[in-house]
Amino acid sequence: MSSLLAIDPALFARAALVFYVAGLLVRDGLWLRILLLFGTAFYILYYFTVGDTPLWDAIFASLMIGAANLVTLIRILVERTTLGMTAERKALFAHFPTMTPGQFRKVMRAGQVRSVDQPEQLVSQGAVPTSLYYVLEGPVFLERDNQRIKMQSNVFIGEISFIQGKASEATATVDLGEGARFIEWDRKRLYKILERSQPLSNALTALFNRDMSSKLTQSFPSPDRG
Repeated sequence: MSSLLAIDPALFARAALVFYVAGLLVRDGLWLRILLLFGTAFYILYYFTVGDTPLWDAIFASLMIGAANLVTLIRILVERTTLGMTAERKALFAHFPTMTPGQFRKVMRAGQVRSVDQPEQLVSQGAVPTSLYYVLEGPVFLERDNQRIKMQSNVFIGEISFIQGKASEATATVDLGEGARFIEWDRKRLYKILERSQPLSNALTALFNRDMSSKLTQSFPSPDRG
């Protein structure tokens, strides 16, 4: 403590100013928050040492500003990193390359991972789907106009109907075979999540575009899978 008091308080103020100016000059929000946090810490040191007694009101105010900044910093870290994700969730996230980890977390609030131990129909031609699906693995069969084909996994099911609107009917019937594993989203909940975030909606649309492009390159009879 005595060595700290021996330092010229003006040095703390100058260091704080350098960090604040540097933070305001960077364009990246994460580094902005980190630099401002260091600046706040040096201002606290300045207020603690500048007078015969610490300037407690200024120290308290700086602590509150630093705490608010720290909360936002943690939110940015969660948005950008897979910190806290289980190994299973990280494996699922690999299927969503157009999304940030934070966007993936939001999308999965409306979704659940399911497995089937017997054949199951996901969507029926002419009916309005209540869910959006992404098949992770297992046999997938599409039937349209009395033609039935086997599709590869790692595809969305019902995305065309989802994009077109809440009352859009499926244009094909899709069944899963035994052992299939997939993600199912409740459409109503997912629509509400997307309405609150245009960047997230754009990221999901970009993922749909990649998916439909992949289906075309695989020579499916139609890029529309329901």
